[in-house]
Amino acid sequence: MPASPLDVIAKMPMRTRQYVIIALCCLINITEGYDMMSAAYTAPLFTAEWGAPRAALGILFSMGSLGLAFGAFAAAPIAERIGRRGVTFLALAGITISHALSAMANSMEMLTVLKFMMGVGLGMLVVSLNVLVSEFANDDRRNLMLSLLHTGFSIGMTISGAVTGLLLEPFGWRSVFVVGAAINIVLLAVLVLFMWESPAYLLSARPRNALPRLNKILTGLGQPTLSELPPPPPRTERKENRAMALLSGDVRRLSLLMWTASFVYAVVGYFLLNWKPTVLVDAGLTPTQASFAGVAQGICGSVGHIVVGMLAKRVGEGRLTAIFFLVMGCVLVLFGNVQADPPVMIALACSLTFFTVGSYTGVFLTTIAHYPLHLRSFGVGFVVGIGRAGAVIGPFIGGLLLGADIGRGATFVFFAALSVIPALALLVLGRAIKPGPQAAASA
Repeated sequence: MPASPLDVIAKMPMRTRQYVIIALCCLINITEGYDMMSAAYTAPLFTAEWGAPRAALGILFSMGSLGLAFGAFAAAPIAERIGRRGVTFLALAGITISHALSAMANSMEMLTVLKFMMGVGLGMLVVSLNVLVSEFANDDRRNLMLSLLHTGFSIGMTISGAVTGLLLEPFGWRSVFVVGAAINIVLLAVLVLFMWESPAYLLSARPRNALPRLNKILTGLGQPTLSELPPPPPRTERKENRAMALLSGDVRRLSLLMWTASFVYAVVGYFLLNWKPTVLVDAGLTPTQASFAGVAQGICGSVGHIVVGMLAKRVGEGRLTAIFFLVMGCVLVLFGNVQADPPVMIALACSLTFFTVGSYTGVFLTTIAHYPLHLRSFGVGFVVGIGRAGAVIGPFIGGLLLGADIGRGATFVFFAALSVIPALALLVLGRAIKPGPQAAASA
């Protein structure tokens, strides 16, 4: 019997079309970084225009994160019906509409609702793009390709900072959302033209015309076509409740530890993503300077993604991610307590971004390295969804602490202490679960 198409893709050298698809996923992932930061960079202006308190801004950020959680949980079951490509298109279309309407918002309440809708789309994208890249990359380059995918987020942050810095004063904060909608429209067109459906979806869900669609992919990769689809997965595997399966057998401990790491990371990471520009403004930067500082942070973030991808197999995905979490905590303390000139604050913000987004990539690499293939989409979805539940809390707690005037230093020490928790969870994971069998199963 010929090898499974999934085994062929996992073992064969990477072909040009695989790189094209992964590059497209990276481009689409730009929208997450841009859309996430567009509200953060423009917040000082629209809150001033509407006279909104910081607590209301914390709610806006939290509602975006709540939408991310809903979208992440919904992505896997929807993908079982319409495919990874379909979910990606649906999510990106929703984000585009939300961005366009945000440019016309006339109240904090309207912008908060749109932020939630945008979050739903972003949550679906995070899951679908990570799974698509993991399934089109081969075993040797999967970690590096996933880390390159995550650079799209940092590139989006960079573009958002540059666009905001250029447009904020001459055209106002609404122009940032107009540009975001335009970028997403272009990405939608590119997606329709060049994105393939996931071979794993075609083999497991067996939608209409699954065989010719799979053979088109194999032909594009220079592989022989199939006369018929391989045998379906075992009936018990097809009928299992995959959400419940994440808490059964060998994967229970993996799930609990990864959920803990993802949840606490999101509490800390999304506090930083949403409040760092405001903290920089409070430290003496103008809103425009804080936006341009986002460009430098985006570059440092891209480097952080790639460094983790290159070192993950050598050091171990979980161990390397734990190290990044611990260093991130140390830099958090410095950023919150140092009173320095703007260049020093920008340098600290860049260092913080490097370790924060590196930790983010490490969580995904660890998740995908350990979950078996038939649970990978649900595993990633729940790690993202539970993490985004933490992202709801982080910005809100940050708003309360900063608004209560306990001091920037105490606020950042609190979040630095939290960053130790995911580090410990990943170190325990490395001792409790050996990646070999799971990684082999997931290939």
